[in-house]
Amino acid sequence: MPSDGSFRIVLFPFPAQGHFSAFLSLAAHLHDAQPTADITIVSTPRNVEDLRRRSSSQTRYLRFHALPFAPAEHGLPGDIESTDAVPLLHFITLFEATESRSLQDSFDSFVRDLITDAGADGARVCVIADPFLAWTTDVARRRGAAHAIFVSCGAFGSVVFHSLWNHLPHLRAPGDDAFCLPDHPEVTVHRSQLPLYLLHADGTDRWSAHHRRQTSAGYDTDAILVSTMEELETTGLRMLRKTMGVPVYPIGPQVRRRTEHSDHIGDHNDDDVKRWLDTREERSVLYISFGSNNSLRPDQMVDLAMALELTGRPFIWAIRPPFGFDIETTNGREFSAEWLPEGFEERMRAKNIGLLIHGWAPQVSILAHASTGAFLSHCGWNSVLESMAHGVPIIAWPLTADQFFNAQMLEEWGACVEVSRGNWPDSPALERERVVEVVEMVMGITAKADKIRQSVKEIQGMIGRTLEDGGSSKTALEKFLKLHGHIMLKKC
Repeated sequence: MPSDGSFRIVLFPFPAQGHFSAFLSLAAHLHDAQPTADITIVSTPRNVEDLRRRSSSQTRYLRFHALPFAPAEHGLPGDIESTDAVPLLHFITLFEATESRSLQDSFDSFVRDLITDAGADGARVCVIADPFLAWTTDVARRRGAAHAIFVSCGAFGSVVFHSLWNHLPHLRAPGDDAFCLPDHPEVTVHRSQLPLYLLHADGTDRWSAHHRRQTSAGYDTDAILVSTMEELETTGLRMLRKTMGVPVYPIGPQVRRRTEHSDHIGDHNDDDVKRWLDTREERSVLYISFGSNNSLRPDQMVDLAMALELTGRPFIWAIRPPFGFDIETTNGREFSAEWLPEGFEERMRAKNIGLLIHGWAPQVSILAHASTGAFLSHCGWNSVLESMAHGVPIIAWPLTADQFFNAQMLEEWGACVEVSRGNWPDSPALERERVVEVVEMVMGITAKADKIRQSVKEIQGMIGRTLEDGGSSKTALEKFLKLHGHIMLKKC
């Protein structure tokens, strides 16, 4: 492996906030492991502008390249380039746009020029791309670069979701609620764990076509990097290795550092939130967030608010407009009072028991605070890792994609309790009494709560050890970089 700077890495994340966060963390870990490497993140112009702002502390080693992209040419509104600005029902349009011929040609030209420039210096080039951008394998093969896929989700959730799209087993399963995966028969999936777009997929729809194109391309990669660790996901990693048939390196968890905040802060900044938390007792606050792309139905939002009031516990809620509303125009800045019980926000403010953050919240700082006792989460993988890394138990409300299987695994670890599932029109209404029961089960002074906290504490310690010198994840990243050097020597 070269140590003179002749090592060039191109990172290509899918345009979603969680994926951007994971790739920025990956860039930091790559720099730590190979300080002389030349690292470039590529994306579309608006996303590059946003990433530059978010990574101001990384500019000494991180470069950016904007690929030409005209949203209107792909049926998207004129300024939409990432999922946080696209209504959920129109996600597929953005997914298809990211595999357009024009974007592929622009990326190919960039890699071609990079290879030409690198060749003059004797440098080696590796493309590390998102699984949703697996078409990049073809560019890497054509240009003589090495290629890896970086899975910013967990191994188990990713491989289950991969199997569901590859085989659509729910179409051939009996009419009951549960079925087994054909390639992993030890795994049982419930229909309630399938988002509507997957439940209705038949192999000819747009979602099926997109996933199968990217799945097929992904098999041609040289290696898979996963934001997880061997000790935590032994089973999921074994399944992933069996499925993909290439080396799999658990190099995580790629957890944001406390100084890495999004540029999109809501109506309360980090200092406001810290001052509020400072007045609370240790482990007394419930933090609630459903991520950057998810929200609840209006009826679920009302029921959750009423349940929170019933618990009497202090909470921070990073709140977004409910499912079905235009997030492009509201985007957390215009929140209608009708989406919450009458007078709810005013009562919470008057009693100083609830802090509602409209828009983005400083999640890492909240989870790192001693007053935070539990996280009511959609179980996106970044949120799972951040919660575990800071020793905070999870109350799970998975909404879509791999989140259902992340929650399932968390329960197997003894680190969470699921309170509800889904947000689509055919999912059940939220049971307020169930919320109160689970909050007390996880945060109360009970044997069950103590057991959950102990499980999370053990995972937290495991995460800390794995990223230290000699830890399994740090060693896995070093092995990948060393192997990459050999791959490039062989291919070029």
